[in-house]
Amino acid sequence: MTQRKIHQFSNGVKVYDDHLIPVQRERYNRLNVHEAEEEQIFIDLIHAIPAEGCFVNIGAAIGYYPLLAKLLAPTLSIYAIEPLQRHRKFFDENIILNGFSPADFIIYKEPIASSDGTAMFVDNGYGSKVIFANKQNDRLSSSIKSFLKTLLQSGIRKRENASKPVPTKTITLDSLMSRISRPVDLVQMDVQGLEADILQGASHSSRTGKIRAFLIGTHGRKNHQKCADILEKYRYVIEFAEDDPKEQPDGIIVASKGAPMLTQRQKVTASAVKSWQCEPRR
Repeated sequence: MTQRKIHQFSNGVKVYDDHLIPVQRERYNRLNVHEAEEEQIFIDLIHAIPAEGCFVNIGAAIGYYPLLAKLLAPTLSIYAIEPLQRHRKFFDENIILNGFSPADFIIYKEPIASSDGTAMFVDNGYGSKVIFANKQNDRLSSSIKSFLKTLLQSGIRKRENASKPVPTKTITLDSLMSRISRPVDLVQMDVQGLEADILQGASHSSRTGKIRAFLIGTHGRKNHQKCADILEKYRYVIEFAEDDPKEQPDGIIVASKGAPMLTQRQKVTASAVKSWQCEPRR
């Protein structure tokens, strides 16, 4: 039996190479982390969370950030949201590959959206997305075309066997917080342009400060600004904002309420990436 090839990132996270797509392999050949500018920011945020704290990752895909968080902070409670069944299977495989137990992660399959209800889910691999339909089918068709155009522009290609949109149950971030039923130190999301919608469905959690901080991968400058405006409305302090990073396709926003999460920040360079040492919290 042929042994499956394993890709190990510079930070120690391992994934099966057959989980990756060509554009990712090309990017990792240059800088061997998933998102170069976001990597050190993420590490700093995880280190700022109490040892018994709580981290929520929305859009977990094959598990890169939840796995990295567990490597850095083994006692952290980690919740991951991934609607695509194929990626949840890959995530499960990578949990075992990295020496963890499935019990170390709580994984939800419902997409997080602006409202509790039903939406359409498009399976397009790493570019999968929830699209809200209205009464006019042409509006839905237009939304899907716009979505696929955005994927092409960001370097994620439409899969040849991409599925037709299918109905799926959605929940809000407020509803997820009710399930978790404890304060969350960090919510990270990468949701292909639905960032502002998710924030709009987190009004109670944001207003009450049950979510201490956000790390958001933004898609497009207008959406980036909209997210910042929503967060500031709920009295979050924008600690870091970059709408067009050099080494990754997504923008970045870090926002916190209360004590700052980031004490020292600088733009990531290739030399900095190569020198990162990701040691678990003692």
